[in-house]
Amino acid sequence: MNENIRWYRSLYLGEEARSKKNILKKLEGGLHPKLYLLVLPSNRSNVLDILPQPVLSQAHYKGIPLYAVGAAWTKTEAMELAGTIIMEAYRATGAIDVGSYLGDDFLEHPEFPGEVLYREWERKAAEDGKSEDVM
Repeated sequence: MNENIRWYRSLYLGEEARSKKNILKKLEGGLHPKLYLLVLPSNRSNVLDILPQPVLSQAHYKGIPLYAVGAAWTKTEAMELAGTIIMEAYRATGAIDVGSYLGDDFLEHPEFPGEVLYREWERKAAEDGKSEDVM
């Protein structure tokens, strides 16, 4: 996938996207025609851009920084999720400026609730396994 993508720390996920196994791997690699990313707008006329994941491999997107705020498994789900994000921003701020509402809390890799704890547990388990093998 595009190396210029920065991921919103609290990435919004559609219901179907949330139910997919290994959604993190799907987001980071391979082509998935049903996967859509919601990114901050590319121009002032848009509120959010909805991009099918395969188009991100095109040369046009290679040099453009993208700020992903959500992921959905179908176009319909992507539009519903965009509506949810926009309404949340409007209710909180009285404006539909999603970028200002979300701030600058973006990461180089997608992260999901509990993922940091899981990675830490996995690392500790691996270390414990190595120390047992040594004995």
